[in-house]
Amino acid sequence: MNRSSHGFPGRTATGGLLVALVFLGQVHAGEPHHPAPAANGAIGASVEELLEVVRTMNPELAAMALEAEAAAARVKGSDLLPDPKLQITFDDISENARGYPGSVDTTKFTVQQEFPLWGKRELRRQVAEADHRRAQGELATVTAELTGRLKTVYAEYHQIHLSMEKNEELIGVLRTLVRVAQSRYALGAAGQDEVTTAEMERGGLVAELVRLGSDRKRLKARLNALLNRSPDAPIVEEPRMRTIPAASVLDFGQLMARLAEVNPQLVQERANLDAAQSTRELASKEWFPDVGVGLGVVNRREEPDSFEAMVEMTIPLQWGARRAREDETAAMERASRSRLEAERTRLAAEMQEALLALEAARGVEQVTRDSLLPQAHIALQSTLRNYETGGGGSIQVLDAVQRLKKYHIEQIKAQYEQQMRLADIERLIGGEL
Repeated sequence: MNRSSHGFPGRTATGGLLVALVFLGQVHAGEPHHPAPAANGAIGASVEELLEVVRTMNPELAAMALEAEAAAARVKGSDLLPDPKLQITFDDISENARGYPGSVDTTKFTVQQEFPLWGKRELRRQVAEADHRRAQGELATVTAELTGRLKTVYAEYHQIHLSMEKNEELIGVLRTLVRVAQSRYALGAAGQDEVTTAEMERGGLVAELVRLGSDRKRLKARLNALLNRSPDAPIVEEPRMRTIPAASVLDFGQLMARLAEVNPQLVQERANLDAAQSTRELASKEWFPDVGVGLGVVNRREEPDSFEAMVEMTIPLQWGARRAREDETAAMERASRSRLEAERTRLAAEMQEALLALEAARGVEQVTRDSLLPQAHIALQSTLRNYETGGGGSIQVLDAVQRLKKYHIEQIKAQYEQQMRLADIERLIGGEL
């Protein structure tokens, strides 16, 4: 029997639709997606837009900025002199007839001022300035971590969006496959199992699409939490990811030079080391006495007023306490130096790991995009045409669909991994590339 197109009504149109769906998947896989303009006040067309919002609206960053401002205020008063003292002395108090204190013959009014010498005030200011730099480093650390979390969640949000797009395309292919299988079954050219299997595969993709939609809502809530917005505030449905920098930009030596200069954790550790050094120097200065001066007016009854002056100094006799303080501050300085070196080593390892992972993911995406996906599309077209003309079975088409889905997943995972590692690199260097 001649199995021409007249044997299967609508087969040519159906086959054309199947091929069109496959080519639609190729277009989506090969061309960048440009989201439509945001509506209803939705934000998040790009991660840069959300970064601007989080830097101005996040309450955690606002609190850290106020703490840094408080540390700056402490610097202003760190090297000021202590408050002067006013002393009033009553001398030559006579007794009255009952034996109680009577008249005062001499009254002294003395003003005293202590002067820390030997550079102690400057060292105290250096400690306060280091504390301010530490607070700024903490603010930069929180900012880098927060923006890193935002980039990660946004990348996951984009991953979900791409997965939903690809699932919808494959659902369209399987929906058409079901119609073809039903037509063949009606003509006795296919078994009921072909229709059932195609329906089950389509149903599985629909269920997965529902799960992805739920995940997208969850990620929207996480994004809004980072932005200090209500959980149901609108976020753009079609996000746009950043372009991954070229390999020449991601040079380990250049990135490490930037990391060594501005990494927030290193800024903190260097500030801690500076504070420890100044504190140790200040402890060594405690062996030198502070000096106080005073000027007074002496008022005697029935005599002219006179003046007096005084000089006082501390006597550093508590040697044990001072030695203990010196030992303590020296140990703290060594500990700060060790932490700084350990942090440098850890950050260098993190940078190397992030760069290697990004380049590996870039390679996986390139192979998947340029080789595996085109071959999977060709295989699907071939099996569809074969099935359309009455050859083969639906199982071959379903296998081709599964392979195409697998490679789509690998491509999306590779894109997500690159965005994750880019966020790690930018967190380490304390800013965007």
